[in-house]
Amino acid sequence: MSLVALLLVHLLLQSSISCSASASVSKIETLLIQETCKHTDYYNLCVASLESDPRSLNADVKELAIILVELLQANANETLWHVGDLFKKVSDPALYRFYGTRIEEYRAIVERQIPEAIDALQSGDYMVSKKDAEAAAAHADSCEEQFAGETQPFSDQNKAVHGLSLVTSSILGILG
Repeated sequence: MSLVALLLVHLLLQSSISCSASASVSKIETLLIQETCKHTDYYNLCVASLESDPRSLNADVKELAIILVELLQANANETLWHVGDLFKKVSDPALYRFYGTRIEEYRAIVERQIPEAIDALQSGDYMVSKKDAEAAAAHADSCEEQFAGETQPFSDQNKAVHGLSLVTSSILGILG
């Protein structure tokens, strides 16, 4: 066998070993996400949320919790802005009060619950962080209940914030 042929065989074997090792690592990293998400009531939301963030593939459980809190913050901010836009366009006094109250609920999530959850998480106070995530879910619940059977224009976003809050709370419960 010529030197070039040996070199090609060597490179192919090395490439094959590298690819299979990389696939194994990816499966192991995904397995942590799946195992962690089994501790939540919203498994699919948990897995989809974490897999949407590439940092999750190299994260431990605490880092997964941080990613979830950040995703929760982004979703809550988006919902707050959406409700704010609706608030600006409403002329009905009942809807005006309703949207005003929803803005207060989401401000509490964005300005108080999530920042407190992040601070507590970073300092290792997982129970406080968990309670703040649960409080965010309660605020989102309150918004959903106000429409009692009617479709609200931000229901999907509200349900996402609620679900992410509970997923985050469950993951924080694993930590302590």
